Amino acid sequence: MSNYPSYASYFLRSFSGVSTANFRVPPQSSGQKIAHNQIDFVLPTNTLLKMDDIRMVFTASAVAAGTSAAPRLPAADAFIERIQVNMGGISVDSGCASTNVLNQIKRNYFPGKDDPVNSHVNIDRINMSTSLQAILTAPETYTTNGDSTIFSISLGSFFQSIQPSLLDVSLLPEIRISIFLAGNSVVTSSTTGGNAAGMVAAGNTQATYTLDNYSLMVPAWSIDDGVYSQVIQSRMNDEGFLEASWCGYDSYSDTFNGTTRVASAASSLDRILVAFRKSDFAAVKGAVAVSGYQQNPANAASVGIAGVLGAPQMRGGDKYLTGPMNFTAPMTVLPSANAAKLAEEPNLSLSINNVRYPQYDCPLSQWYQLSAQAMEVNRTASNSYAEFLDNRCQIALKLNLPGSQGMRAKSGLDLRGSNSSILLTAVGNTSNFKNDGNVVMFLESTRVLRIGQGKTLQIVL
Repeated sequence: MSNYPSYASYFLRSFSGVSTANFRVPPQSSGQKIAHNQIDFVLPTNTLLKMDDIRMVFTASAVAAGTSAAPRLPAADAFIERIQVNMGGISVDSGCASTNVLNQIKRNYFPGKDDPVNSHVNIDRINMSTSLQAILTAPETYTTNGDSTIFSISLGSFFQSIQPSLLDVSLLPEIRISIFLAGNSVVTSSTTGGNAAGMVAAGNTQATYTLDNYSLMVPAWSIDDGVYSQVIQSRMNDEGFLEASWCGYDSYSDTFNGTTRVASAASSLDRILVAFRKSDFAAVKGAVAVSGYQQNPANAASVGIAGVLGAPQMRGGDKYLTGPMNFTAPMTVLPSANAAKLAEEPNLSLSINNVRYPQYDCPLSQWYQLSAQAMEVNRTASNSYAEFLDNRCQIALKLNLPGSQGMRAKSGLDLRGSNSSILLTAVGNTSNFKNDGNVVMFLESTRVLRIGQGKTLQIVL
């Protein structure tokens, strides 16, 4: 019945000898961690690992400093600056700086993908989302007793995108994961959570954070049917190696004065992602209020906890971001402050070896649509254009075929053999262009890990 669709056919596939296990992998060295520290893990060997299901669990707390009496924590993955993957002492994926910014870019394009229960994607102003405990004028802290782990995060693009995702690590040398923590600026330095004004007000000293009880949750599988291992070995004998592909990133940070230039020699450049931030994004800051959300809802007292958890879709409450995760359009005066400035939004152009993308002066409003198409989404996390300009201003350019990653296909620009120049410029009317902001550019490319006999490795970038 192979000519008929699955819903009209009668068939069943059987796999024998399947078993599963879940391991808790401790770090190489324990103890409380603070900003800029490093955490190392070594993965189990001689098994099949479901790479995209590996999670790091931990608990974290904000620490008050000076008049920054009510600091709040960011999204759980914002604590991670970079993740490096080594195999047998070889750097397979060195990660990219500002991994937390990349995560925020993806979150802005894929709203609802993060689980609010353990990813802490919403900043809590008055009450903690775990227990509804009031923390109006206190820092956001979580217990470390009993190996408590409140937060859970994935391990970045390598683990989330590698195919096959069920990876036979018996073919690989020892896999070591090094996690580098971000600076303290990811934590808000709010003076109080009792009101919206105190939430956005900055104290006189940068608040800090601590991280405890960290470990990995690693799901492992085994297929002992006598066939699976033979198929893998036969493929390796025929081809000489096995290929695993993943989505890798290079990052660049610059002051966007109207022109920013980077270079790439990727074998398959798939996408370019760009985020814009104010020049003082890393300064001592309170939380940044997201534009268009109601602050201190009038019905908060009668409803009891309305607006408490920063869940505007459910309660019409306020919503916040931390300074480094707030992306603002490079405009001197934003339309939210002066509606007439909407006619003066900057036009931006990306060019690769002098070929422009798109092929005209493109305003931010059209970049928004082009970016949604580049990420293959119908909508983003922004609920208004003002929110996009004030809090989630980012653009994306797609250079490979739609659905390439799902097909395990390399279809991006092949820039090997030349150190290609990639240029971001502000063009056209720049009367309202702000030329001292920060820009972070990520170059996304398909990378290949070739696994040979005797656990030899070859990496194709």
